[in-house]
Amino acid sequence: MLAQHAYIRALIMRLSDEVMGGNVRTETLHEIGEQLEAHIRLEERVVFPLVEESLSGAALTELAARLEIKEADPRVPAEELSYAPWPGPGDSEGGGYD
Repeated sequence: MLAQHAYIRALIMRLSDEVMGGNVRTETLHEIGEQLEAHIRLEERVVFPLVEESLSGAALTELAARLEIKEADPRVPAEELSYAPWPGPGDSEGGGYD
């Protein structure tokens, strides 16, 4: 997924260069569309179901709340959002897992 993100970002940078140069290539636009479609399909069919299966209801609710804050104001510094891991075995709040 990270490689896909990097490739799509590179395509967008290429498109930006083409726009600035006054020579937007249809091939670039098609490649961006194809890559975005493939990436979205991967997220919808593989990644999101895996996240939903892996996280508890409380964790999903917390994740949604964090994403809403970040979406409402992307300038919110990352330090103000806690991305600390959920308590695990041996943690005072995590109890122990069998």
